[in-house]
Amino acid sequence: MQRGKFIVFEGLDGSGISTQVDRLVTHLRAKRLKVFSSKEPTDNVIGGLIRGALTGVYEIPGTSLQLLFSADRGHHLARVIEPLLKNGNVVICDRYIWSTIAFGSTNLDKNWLLSLQKYFRVPDLTIILKVNPKECIRRISENRYNYELFEKEKELKSVWKTYLWLSKKFPKKIKIVNGEGTVDQVFERVKKLTSTVLKERN
Repeated sequence: MQRGKFIVFEGLDGSGISTQVDRLVTHLRAKRLKVFSSKEPTDNVIGGLIRGALTGVYEIPGTSLQLLFSADRGHHLARVIEPLLKNGNVVICDRYIWSTIAFGSTNLDKNWLLSLQKYFRVPDLTIILKVNPKECIRRISENRYNYELFEKEKELKSVWKTYLWLSKKFPKKIKIVNGEGTVDQVFERVKKLTSTVLKERN
């Protein structure tokens, strides 16, 4: 059985990741591919602890928070992602290892954060949606009353710098896509990239 493909979407909060994940899943299922979507943090116990910290229910030191993200990821890989890939599915994930590095680097060393991820699978393709931080904040304010831990313009600018650093460090695995414009316009850019990775399945 042909091994599956692992595609990840990344970007600033408010960049439209969830929308593009949904669009790609629908598109690939219409082509009769076996496709599953997932997200991080997950909905398991560790993911619940992370969400509590992100929404301000309680405070966790930055190092502890990123170690929780990594623990959540290990469970996610072992119980969900790896079995699906082994059975030939296309797995599309809303955030993954790069989020830990990009968001964690606002107050922690990015090389240390990168070292935490070295035992995790690298996706076949990561698409980072590029949207101006100011536009991201505008989108968030239209859809929610409360902001999460990293959802401030200054922090988002810092996060984006690390995403750029990652894209240069792993140019074959990480691609930046213009995330501004209509949903359809952005998806056309996404579809072009993913079709290359999935060409043997089209």
